[in-house]
Amino acid sequence: MDEYDQFILKVLLRDSRASLTEISEKASLSRFAVRNRIEKLFEDGIILGPTIVVDPTLLGISRTAFFELKTNPHEPWLAKMLGETAFCDLLDGITGEFSLFGRFRLVNDEHFSRVLKKVDDAMGRSYFKKYRVVNAIKIYKEAGVAFPTKGKKSAKVDDVDLKLLEILLNQAEHAKSPLPFSTVELSRRLHNSGVALSQPAVFNRLSRLEARGVILRHTLRTDYSKLGLQTKFIVRIKVNPNVYDAVAREFLTSMPEIFDLYRTGEEYGLLATVRVKNESEYNSFLLRLYNSKDIIDTYTTLVLEERKNSALSLRKD
Repeated sequence: MDEYDQFILKVLLRDSRASLTEISEKASLSRFAVRNRIEKLFEDGIILGPTIVVDPTLLGISRTAFFELKTNPHEPWLAKMLGETAFCDLLDGITGEFSLFGRFRLVNDEHFSRVLKKVDDAMGRSYFKKYRVVNAIKIYKEAGVAFPTKGKKSAKVDDVDLKLLEILLNQAEHAKSPLPFSTVELSRRLHNSGVALSQPAVFNRLSRLEARGVILRHTLRTDYSKLGLQTKFIVRIKVNPNVYDAVAREFLTSMPEIFDLYRTGEEYGLLATVRVKNESEYNSFLLRLYNSKDIIDTYTTLVLEERKNSALSLRKD
């Protein structure tokens, strides 16, 4: 990619609905040139398709939990089982004490118990029989988007909202174009799923979901390796206990290398996913991290393989 491609991609990552006219004016290119460049990024697999970032806590998803499991190469069924679990939206092969790292979205304690039972049964058949669960207490950032600091209220989403959000989240799975679905197309797809909703009604629901903070951003799914971000780490960060929130919100969320950031109940109370070009760039990232006097220590795990990175499931069963 040249500097124009990089600029266009940056604009679309911030708002995938940005018009060709808006982008062409900012990039000093013709609308035709902008369209051709966007289509080329899509054809080359750099842009995988449009999607949205949502706040799961406003959708009745009360718990985000991370499962770390010890396995070996002779147990591919274990990774396959996790990868096929709808509530597991991220699964990585990692180095260190554990072999697999998965993120689960859970509706309530009963749902968590069912998932835990499924993992228990699977681990009972595994060789090492070893895993642990890390619960996220707070979400500071996901998919490169910092979550708002203001207090949250229940969004009171209904089943139609959930169907609309599912379509928006999974646009990249059905994308024949890098451009997001129009409200007309969203209305058509809702109709195909059994929901009769006019184009103006779709627009009004989208506006309401955005105003309430359910939809945080309209963005793109991309192939990070083709963007040069070929190295991914899971980083646990130990902070001076009385300033966890301030360090997370005022310092860490602004670091572009950090794509996801969570508060946990562990000794290393912040968990982050970090993407960089290489180990040298990661070293530079760590040096900037320790510029904060409140950062006490870090513990790094290298991601060897991204097995699953899918849209958030909004199923309630």
